[in-house]
Amino acid sequence: MQAQTFVIRSVIVQNIIMGIIVAILVILLARSIWKQKLSHVVAVLIWSLIALWFFNGPFWGFSAVTVSPRGLRVHYGFLSVYKNTSLAVDTSWKICCYMGGIRRMKKLYYLQLADRKSLKIRGKDKLLVLQAIGAAIDDINGRPMGGIEERPVNL
Repeated sequence: MQAQTFVIRSVIVQNIIMGIIVAILVILLARSIWKQKLSHVVAVLIWSLIALWFFNGPFWGFSAVTVSPRGLRVHYGFLSVYKNTSLAVDTSWKICCYMGGIRRMKKLYYLQLADRKSLKIRGKDKLLVLQAIGAAIDDINGRPMGGIEERPVNL
């Protein structure tokens, strides 16, 4: 089996969001250095660290998975330098249901590979992508490695 890449959410959109944030921070940093305001430079550097922490922290899930016989590669985006990694082929997977929205009325799903979670998605078409990822992992291993957990995790 050759490598297959499954897109849960657009990696391009994630990279554009990250790029806009980097561009804003670079412009603010250049402006602060140009005007020689040390306090503004420090503030921009602190905001840069906060942005790096956010994109590498638990609030940002992966948006694509490449499944191959050599392993599972999870894609977070270019600012998630510490999270883009490869997992073993025999990694267990689980599709979890999550009730989201302000009133917790929207049914969202996410894929969990070992201890890593994808971005939350909504809709049957996106759920089919998560199921296809699980099926591809099962096909490589020749046995079931996970399943769908129907009970919402936040109830």
